[in-house]
Amino acid sequence: MKIPQFNLNGLSVSRKIIWPVLVLAAVGLVIWIVTSRGSATRVDPQQLLNTSLTNTLDSKSYRFEISCQLGKKNETISKIKGERVGNDQVHIKGTLINSPVEFIQYKDSTFMKDPFSGKWLTLKGNQLAKAESFIFEFNPMANFNFKDVPELKYLGSEKIDGKEYEVLELMPNVEMPFLENQFNTFKYKLWIDPSSQRICRATITASHTGNERAYMEINLKLYDFNREIKIKPPV
Repeated sequence: MKIPQFNLNGLSVSRKIIWPVLVLAAVGLVIWIVTSRGSATRVDPQQLLNTSLTNTLDSKSYRFEISCQLGKKNETISKIKGERVGNDQVHIKGTLINSPVEFIQYKDSTFMKDPFSGKWLTLKGNQLAKAESFIFEFNPMANFNFKDVPELKYLGSEKIDGKEYEVLELMPNVEMPFLENQFNTFKYKLWIDPSSQRICRATITASHTGNERAYMEINLKLYDFNREIKIKPPV
């Protein structure tokens, strides 16, 4: 009986050919998986900006924290915590030019708390809340009034206080005459909640190319969107 003869030389040659092919196939598979994941999670910055602006500005109520610094030394001129319901109910409390302030805007009346006596003063009409000099404190959403956004970039995701955000950087042309008269360059960084598609944080810097001393930085935090917030007149 003859024992079958195997061509070991041929088997060796086959292995030399098969192994490189398998390695190349494995590398190709890994590259395909990585690129597929990247394309699946690719973010359109323009769409993200449009959606987040719409959802944020359409909020019927929200709470906020805002601080404003002037000059390169970052001298704080205001630090405010507030809440807003609709277009005619606002409550803010904090410091303005190192002085304590508290205001309540309720429909057509403005109430201002005297920091010395603790009594509330009543001002008829809502002109104070509409004043451009108080626009940040009474209506922080006004910071998102843009004519257009010629420069926009997606910076990826960032985790703050354990929560993940989508981050955009933009240089818009703003629709705020009070600021436009003093600054000509605005740079925004926005942190957007990926689940609600709302702007939760923003850092805004404003400068003037012809005046190095003209510089302002605003830090804004928005939260409790569409929560039940009750604002009542104090008197």
